[in-house]
Amino acid sequence: MSTSCNAGNCRLRCKRMIEFDLEVSPELLEVLLPFLVKAFRESSGRFASERFVSPSSGDEDFDTAWSEGLIEDGRVDRLAFSRLLERSALKSGCVEIPEAEAEEVLRGMTDLRLSLRERGLQSVTDEDLENGRVEIPTLAPEARMAYLSYLLLAEMQERLIMAIG
Repeated sequence: MSTSCNAGNCRLRCKRMIEFDLEVSPELLEVLLPFLVKAFRESSGRFASERFVSPSSGDEDFDTAWSEGLIEDGRVDRLAFSRLLERSALKSGCVEIPEAEAEEVLRGMTDLRLSLRERGLQSVTDEDLENGRVEIPTLAPEARMAYLSYLLLAEMQERLIMAIG
């Protein structure tokens, strides 16, 4: 809850939060969250500029505005997701997201999942990844961390989508 003062009129304002608990042990979170933070920092800034090439319309101003819009949207998404990663409650498996940031957080999670896919899970086929047919013991240690982090983000996304819907 926060206070808003405007020209002497103060009133309490409630920030609606989406909250849910992850079905992940605190011990696993203790290992995965630092990995996620590190992967997030390493991937930040790549979203719009490297993954999505704007269409060439022939109008330089339009093309520039398109690219700048993607970069700005990606920045907003990453900021919203970074605030989630910084929440101390996440360490105990409690996800707290301001309702107004839910879509940005979802896109930030998607950005990180794509990055984990590109950087840490090259040895896993898309089909096996999406169907959960990954033999975890056969993965290299770094790929194992990427895969478990990918699954954690998938759970968070699914739970957040259910909470929004």
